[in-house]
Amino acid sequence: MSPRSEPSGRNRSRSDLRDWAVGAASVAAALCAWELLGRSGVYPPHLFPPPSAVARELKSLAASGDLLRDTVASARRWSLGLALGAALGTLMGLLTGVLLPARRVVSPLMNLTRAIPFIVLLPLAMLWFGLGEASKIAIVAWGVFCPVWLSTESAALAVEKEYVWAARTLGAEGWRLWREVHWPCCLPGVVTGLRLAVSTATFALAAAEMSGAFDGLAYRIFYSYQMFQTERMMAGVVALGALAFAVDRLFVAASRRVLPWREEAA
Repeated sequence: MSPRSEPSGRNRSRSDLRDWAVGAASVAAALCAWELLGRSGVYPPHLFPPPSAVARELKSLAASGDLLRDTVASARRWSLGLALGAALGTLMGLLTGVLLPARRVVSPLMNLTRAIPFIVLLPLAMLWFGLGEASKIAIVAWGVFCPVWLSTESAALAVEKEYVWAARTLGAEGWRLWREVHWPCCLPGVVTGLRLAVSTATFALAAAEMSGAFDGLAYRIFYSYQMFQTERMMAGVVALGALAFAVDRLFVAASRRVLPWREEAA
């Protein structure tokens, strides 16, 4: 290890630790303010329960097994929809970004349909795919497809022409040109689109589970709302938010391994 890289790594570790401490302190301050406001009587406790009551409800859900069942059901739909939408979006983005005929034919139609909110497509999804898992996975996949497609297409269009010319001069054509030039140049854009898709998949999942599911974290939130169980509803919101936050952090850590040069440049 060079003498310059060690201080740089140490400084980065200190910066990460400082950022983590500041973030933890802000979360703790928000929880304390929430607890004080919930106990102050400004809002009725059954409408605005404090974090301590929400934590007790989370413990009760975990003890009964409902929390685990709902988390597994939501994670299964989320992961399948994300994988399907990301694969199709990446493929379509590469096609429309690299091939001009595909862009002229497909892009106008895709730009028209992506303007339709995925929540209004829920009735159609239930008609076409039924009330089972297929309709929920399809809605999540559609919510993921659009940001991945747009990011991938934009990245493909931004590939420097000099790189393509140089690769062709060296004999790269067809699949080899895609693999050695277009894909490495598009990868940062694909990763950016995937991170946007992670949050979009959560929105789509919540909408799908609230419309026609019998398990899942969003289903538990909506069912608790109907039963006027505010503490359980808030517990579901916290669980869904914690799950989405954990997935986002895992994705950021994985993207640093896939694109280490971006971290070094930062």
